[in-house]
Amino acid sequence: MKYIIDIDRLGYMLAIVFFCSSISAAVIDSSFTVKWHDLPWGSGGLHPDGPPWSMVGPYDFDDDGYGDFIVTSSYTSSFCNGVYHFEAVADDSIALQWYYYFGDLSCSFDNYSSVAVGDIDGDTNPEILVLADTEPGVSGQHGLQIFEWNPDSMSFPYLPTVTWDMELDSVWEAAQIVAAELDGDANQEVIVSIMNGPWGTTGSSNFMIFELENSDFDSALWHIEYTDPITTNWSGYNIYVNDLDQDSLMEIYTIAWENYHLIIYENTGAEDLYAYQTDFFVSTEVNDRGNQSIVMANFDGDGTNELYAVTSGTNSLTGELLTPGYFYAIEGISNVSQLTFSNFHYLNDYLGGLRQINTGDADGDGNPNLYLAGHYNEAVYDWEFIGTNPLSDSSFTEHIIFMDDTTDDFTSGNDQGKVRVAKLFAGDIDNDNYGDLVFTSSSFASDKPHIYFIEHDGSSDMASDGQNTMKPEAFSLRQNYPNPFNPETQFSYQLPSSGMVHLAIYDLLGREIYTVIDGYQRAGNHNVLWTGVDNHGISMHSGVYFYVLISGSKTITKKLVLTK
Repeated sequence: MKYIIDIDRLGYMLAIVFFCSSISAAVIDSSFTVKWHDLPWGSGGLHPDGPPWSMVGPYDFDDDGYGDFIVTSSYTSSFCNGVYHFEAVADDSIALQWYYYFGDLSCSFDNYSSVAVGDIDGDTNPEILVLADTEPGVSGQHGLQIFEWNPDSMSFPYLPTVTWDMELDSVWEAAQIVAAELDGDANQEVIVSIMNGPWGTTGSSNFMIFELENSDFDSALWHIEYTDPITTNWSGYNIYVNDLDQDSLMEIYTIAWENYHLIIYENTGAEDLYAYQTDFFVSTEVNDRGNQSIVMANFDGDGTNELYAVTSGTNSLTGELLTPGYFYAIEGISNVSQLTFSNFHYLNDYLGGLRQINTGDADGDGNPNLYLAGHYNEAVYDWEFIGTNPLSDSSFTEHIIFMDDTTDDFTSGNDQGKVRVAKLFAGDIDNDNYGDLVFTSSSFASDKPHIYFIEHDGSSDMASDGQNTMKPEAFSLRQNYPNPFNPETQFSYQLPSSGMVHLAIYDLLGREIYTVIDGYQRAGNHNVLWTGVDNHGISMHSGVYFYVLISGSKTITKKLVLTK
């Protein structure tokens, strides 16, 4: 591990602090408006019952064209943490579909949970995977809780499908969980970052990779493929999987708590085998950390990937802002083990700190966007790529697409009146052909909502062909986004009438390698995701593929490019 702070980098960081503005001068974009939010606790709202620090989406579990997302709560104390399934049910409307409380696990004041969605048994039915705190020394508590979608009841079960203790005495801090295919076999891996005891005393970190080896939840056989209980020191709230150096070997990025400590592992090319690559500090501030704070893209389409990263900044326990959060673009590299802070390009800093960063195109103008969760700034920032250099701020325009009324922060030292933006994703979840963005607030405020749904007004054309109609008049299929992509991309299509639909991915020889949709769908707009795997769950190689949409006598074919 590299624990020496580079003096040149320290000087660079200090120069940023003193000579760059810590408050963004971005213009507020009024084309986005709040369409829905949950009920604040003070008005009788119950779900989520604690700050929703973890959220993943969008999905479409029942293939009805309406987007689904999953949220977990944290810091609920005696209420106990929960997991919640929300779905858009109509134009501008979202409803809670299912929830489960972890009353048999830790209900202490600082309990935490994290959520992912995967298909780790390979049966095409998705699962919700929750990593939750457990009580130290209490036998029978399992920090991994899995709920598998039931296609017959069209819901998740009211009891966990399977649970596992991950061979740990306890989960003292359930930092992060991700499900992804890493090594090219038939089993999707689960990656977790955990503390198994109190910081600074008896606890140690555990970075783990494991899989359901026998693909059978009824008699689950778990296999731990890799564990690192040392490098992470204090586990962080960030795990990200992708291939920055494009060697067809998947990398795993985790960020430990202290000094935004970036640690990188990589699959060796062999099944179940991984190797440490590098680690280094990004920040000079001990408590500057990451929270789902990395995303990869190739906005300029030059075949070289870039990473984008944001840091939390630091603040006192009472919310006093001490140092800003930073926004970086990280250039691609031919060998990820050689990545250092010198590859980081400063883009901006934000006094209130930043949490998640994600990609999308909610305004539908064809230009890719980066969305930043402006935590104590109570804002969502939109960086739209309009230039040629994805590492330069001059190639982006910045707007604020949501900002809360900061004048109502009327109680000093706590969260009353505050929206603390934590997690976000973009998509058209209510299926009305207008771009949406869903975000959570991790605030403890009882007078503020904790889940927001904002929508673009369509002032720029949502469809690539210039159409922007509420109900499709023609059978159409848009270009996938992003394209080129790695590892996942989204397809959007319109059906003027209900009927049988087949959407599939084909290789250059015309062989169908993955069936995206095959069944009855209602008329309307539909959005589906492909994660770059074949029908056996094996990741596809880089190259050119085709996707074909068939409905009745009509067929549309388009090309897409997978880059690694």
